[in-house]
Amino acid sequence: MNGGDVSIDYTGAHGGQMAMAFAAGCVACTAFWGLIGKYMWSILGKAKDDRIAELEGTIEADRAQCAAMETRLVQRIQQLEGFVLAMSSGDLRQQVQRAISEDRVIANGGET
Repeated sequence: MNGGDVSIDYTGAHGGQMAMAFAAGCVACTAFWGLIGKYMWSILGKAKDDRIAELEGTIEADRAQCAAMETRLVQRIQQLEGFVLAMSSGDLRQQVQRAISEDRVIANGGET
């Protein structure tokens, strides 16, 4: 038997043993990469969870800031409406009051 004359009979007497050796190698490789994946996911998962918590905190802060700004804007609109009503007279005052009333009804979900 020379070094160049080596032939392997996969369907012969030792074919099943070779298949089992191949399967064992596949299982070992899969288990290895599974462990590596579990380790990496534990590291990346923690980083992901920390980032999600940070973003949720930012969202809550933004919502609180938006709510405060909305309150200030509503108050400012009411001030400006008062100024417009105080500066208008006669028929113009009635038209302004009607427009303000209609705008408030529409803003509250009703229809005019």
